[in-house]
Amino acid sequence: MKYIHGENIEIDHDLAITIGKFDGLHKGHIALIAKLKEVAAVQGFASALLSFAPHPAAVLSGKDVPLILSPHEKFHLLSQLKLDYYIEYPFTHQFAQIGPEYFIQNIVFQQLRGRALIIGENFRFGRGGLGDVALAKGLGADLGLYMHTLPLVTDDSVQVSAEGIRRLIADKDFRGVRQACGRDFFLMGDVVHGKKKGREMGFPTANIIPPESKLLPPVGVYHTTTFMENIGYNSITNVNEGISETHLLDFRGDLYGRTIRIDFLRWMRDMRGFASYEELSRQLEKDAAARLTLRYL
Repeated sequence: MKYIHGENIEIDHDLAITIGKFDGLHKGHIALIAKLKEVAAVQGFASALLSFAPHPAAVLSGKDVPLILSPHEKFHLLSQLKLDYYIEYPFTHQFAQIGPEYFIQNIVFQQLRGRALIIGENFRFGRGGLGDVALAKGLGADLGLYMHTLPLVTDDSVQVSAEGIRRLIADKDFRGVRQACGRDFFLMGDVVHGKKKGREMGFPTANIIPPESKLLPPVGVYHTTTFMENIGYNSITNVNEGISETHLLDFRGDLYGRTIRIDFLRWMRDMRGFASYEELSRQLEKDAAARLTLRYL
């Protein structure tokens, strides 16, 4: 998959394109990408996903929008879907003022050589979200741009959406996240050095400092599975003050500088203070026993 970022993009062949923020890469997004690849293969186009950075809502509101997937995590997942292109267009206040007609005609069709467009039925585009599916189809007919629209993906009659997934994470409902996304909520990053207090008590931790833009679960202790080089290890993860500290129950070795992925399974307990290292150590032993029990449920 070729990654392209910027405004001055030149493409030397025709594309089938799907467009969106794709934060979370939930089941609705995966359905769009599957149809995109199908159309591209049938019509002989290259497949391309067009997204935007920063998140449009953050630019328009001036407020931070926590991302379900960090840029690194999003690229990691997309690279597994065997797309030809991942195009990331800079979203600025100036770009937000582009009219819907200009966006389809000049950017999608002319600049990016889009010849097929695969979108969801709630697709909005252009200044103020004035463009909709009906307008896109009308413009597509004039340009000779093949259009395919997919219905919304629902879960128990509720639309699967990034906002809904954010609420599930805030509620520590990781089963709900799994249903909406088809995979567990996860953190991915390189292991960094910490204070090594856990190691002193016999519970060494692999510490990750996610980007500030990454959405984290509420402060607490969680049942997790930690993957390194595609091997999963039972683990317990503390999330607190923008850092995750993970103890792998069945791994021994040096993880510093290595990339790991932490899948969240369920909430275990709230964080709390302890009167002594001995009391904390006893609690960690209970946590480890509880995590091993979960493996057999």
